[in-house]
Amino acid sequence: MSPVTPLRILLADDDHDDTFLFQEALSHIPIETNLTVAENGMELLGIIKDASDKPDIIFLDMNMPIKNGLECLGEIRGTAGYEQVPIVILSTSVAQYLWESAYRNGANLYIQKPTSFNGLIAILKKCLLELEGAAMPEGLEQFLIAN
Repeated sequence: MSPVTPLRILLADDDHDDTFLFQEALSHIPIETNLTVAENGMELLGIIKDASDKPDIIFLDMNMPIKNGLECLGEIRGTAGYEQVPIVILSTSVAQYLWESAYRNGANLYIQKPTSFNGLIAILKKCLLELEGAAMPEGLEQFLIAN
């Protein structure tokens, strides 16, 4: 039997309540995880620059101080070795110009932040279990997940 390698998750979100709920929701998912949290875009990019191991998936809050989710997305996709790392944008807004920009700039999913804890668990299960099966949704019709 080989040991299970934890799924490396990188979350960038400046809202401490959202970060706490994300951590709690992860504990309800039957996957071993290792979560690293950045409080803003600059911190996120510093973590990526200094990381010895790439994350298996990155969750980006759209509205962060210093660098927002779209700015981070562009820089991450331009970083060698990060071209194929799944990136999920989390936002309270489902404004078309935002999710279309995220899609054009290489995000894998754009998710409207769930309004309930159970909704967050369901979204994380969907993202992480599909990642374990190596099949993130593709195409614009599967890109936006709204409440």
